[in-house]
Amino acid sequence: MATKVTKSAKTAAPRSRNARGSGDRLRHEIVDAAITLLEKLGPEEPFSLRGVAKEAGIAAPSVYIQFEDRNLLLLAVLEQLFGEIVELRNKAEEKAARAGGGPWERLLASVLATVEFGLRRPGHYRVLYEGRVVLRLDDPKALGFGRQIQIRAIELIKEVLASSPAPRKEDPERLCLLLWAGVHGVISLNINKPTLRWPKAAELAEQIARLIVQPPEKKRRS
Repeated sequence: MATKVTKSAKTAAPRSRNARGSGDRLRHEIVDAAITLLEKLGPEEPFSLRGVAKEAGIAAPSVYIQFEDRNLLLLAVLEQLFGEIVELRNKAEEKAARAGGGPWERLLASVLATVEFGLRRPGHYRVLYEGRVVLRLDDPKALGFGRQIQIRAIELIKEVLASSPAPRKEDPERLCLLLWAGVHGVISLNINKPTLRWPKAAELAEQIARLIVQPPEKKRRS
């Protein structure tokens, strides 16, 4: 006679296969589940480790072993997603540099990489920039995530200002904030107001960036 498989045995089986793997794999699965859950939740809906465990299809203690509290998991969410944006921006900048681009071309390439990320992964963009994480997070470490993007943009803006034929005394940090606000507006409005007839997001973002940063025009060859 075949042995009857209980419900608890069925639910335990998938996790037993993962037990042979590294803790990093389980940790990554939990972070992915947290990101998915955050995409689904409204701003006022509760976010809990038990909810993440349910989303991941694992027992709640498996989450608690990896993340002692909610803040640690939310920080891991921010770290993963911001890390992906930083990598995309770096690759875009490196590609522009290999093509002979100066600071403006590298800055623009990184801006357009962010636009592409936001439109290709709107749920993840909302998690990062529309309060899906920060409103639930009370750890000061959260302030550091994304700072790398801002610092690099300021550096490139400084180079653009320095390359201008006429002296320019604009504040690079202020220009960076204006650029961020403009580009975020393009992405967010495309995501949240899709029925409006927007110009192509990349073209609109570039136009905004040019108006704010005002890169020097290249001399035309005669």
